Amino acid sequence: MKKLKILNSRRFKHGSMATILTVGFIALVIVINVIANLLLARFPVNIDLTEDNIYQLTQESIDYAKNVKTDVDIYVCADHSTLESIASSTVYYKQAMEIIEAYEKQNSHINVEYVNLLEEPEFANEYAGYNVSEYSIIVKSDKRVKVIASLTDLLDQQYDSQGNTKISSKAEQVMTSALMYVTDEEVLKASLLTGHSETDISGFTSLLNSNNYEVTEQNITTEELDPEASMAVIYAPTTDYTNEELKKLDAFLDNDGKFGKTLIYIASVNQPDLPNLEEFLGEWGIEIGDGLAYETNTKNVYGQQGYIMGLDYTDTDYTADLRQPDLPFLSYYTRPLSAKWEEYSNATTKVLLSTPETSIVVPLNPDEDFDVNSQPQESHPVAILGQRTRYEGTDPTSSNVLVFGGDTMFNAQVLASANYNNNEYTVNLVNKLMGKEDSLNIVSVSFDQEALSITQSQYMTFSIVFMFALPIVCVIVGIVIWVVRRHK
Repeated sequence: MKKLKILNSRRFKHGSMATILTVGFIALVIVINVIANLLLARFPVNIDLTEDNIYQLTQESIDYAKNVKTDVDIYVCADHSTLESIASSTVYYKQAMEIIEAYEKQNSHINVEYVNLLEEPEFANEYAGYNVSEYSIIVKSDKRVKVIASLTDLLDQQYDSQGNTKISSKAEQVMTSALMYVTDEEVLKASLLTGHSETDISGFTSLLNSNNYEVTEQNITTEELDPEASMAVIYAPTTDYTNEELKKLDAFLDNDGKFGKTLIYIASVNQPDLPNLEEFLGEWGIEIGDGLAYETNTKNVYGQQGYIMGLDYTDTDYTADLRQPDLPFLSYYTRPLSAKWEEYSNATTKVLLSTPETSIVVPLNPDEDFDVNSQPQESHPVAILGQRTRYEGTDPTSSNVLVFGGDTMFNAQVLASANYNNNEYTVNLVNKLMGKEDSLNIVSVSFDQEALSITQSQYMTFSIVFMFALPIVCVIVGIVIWVVRRHK
């Protein structure tokens, strides 16, 4: 009877209920913590506190990754714990790891694995033909394989005018490009023509590679142009083409009468006279002038030099898709162009970019008495598209010759800058000429001025409060309530 009285007592009932509630609350906290950890491991719920969100994918990459319909494996050839240790003390590799791992969080078709080549020799043998080594990244689908030689290829290193090193990340550019390469139904080919002492083409090559073109070099002095290439690029040659080489260009653009090919010619201030090449371009209605474009209105001048200016978008067909059409296309040390005609037989020309109406042309070697202020001011074309079109019924097919007045337009630093539209405009233009729908314009992320809206110390404080302190306080409060009620 005494035991029954204790069981029926008010103290026992309230104490038991408090115990049950406390135990239940603790269990709930544990369950929530387990679920949260599982979600964190699978879904992108990390908070990026950097000003430019350097640890997150842009919406462009997220949208592309979410739409992937085929299985893609991303293999990072490194021991995961070793790489984590390196990343813990190096922001470059930490950011690279975060970006790589972000892709599988967007789509269950994308899988990221870390593979130690020494511990898995069979895997190493499978990809031996791709020159895979430690820290290589392999992106693979059932269509094709893309190998990124090293994690260092996810970084971009530039030097400013004072010789200082500026390091930025192109991890997202490279990884999204690789994802596009292995999932696209068709990869377009581009031939970079060499053999005439061309200038550095790395910036333009990177632009094409980043947008999923298969780029190869061809020496036009010894090779025929690849008939499978959709595009050929002549980048600021410093010696003239022979008649035989020009016949190769003619044959490429004619494409057995089917057209559908594009040649991009990029001039340079450092070129001598190239009469054969310039005559060939003239046959497409485009002439390259002497001297340099110079802007007299300081509102359009960058870097306090009249040779550096923002250009006008003369034709709107290739600006409609620009995300920030108000950003300038930067030009500096650029040769003026001119169109011989707008329409002639089946040929047309179209001015795409031009200098402001307040610009002049300055000779390469002006006399001492040359007066900038006394020169006639007018707009000068610096990018012209020449086209020849044939019709199959009512369906047109064109071959294109696209000429830019300066190779400096495609300097790697300019292309990487978010302050100019050189990258995005060129990508949109080339892709439209190629009939290519997918384009990629992801700006490199700079590490030089990393800014946080809150400090790392504050971040750690918030993490401790919400992940540990708050649950512990709740448990303690529950225990106190239980003890107090038990002794009432």
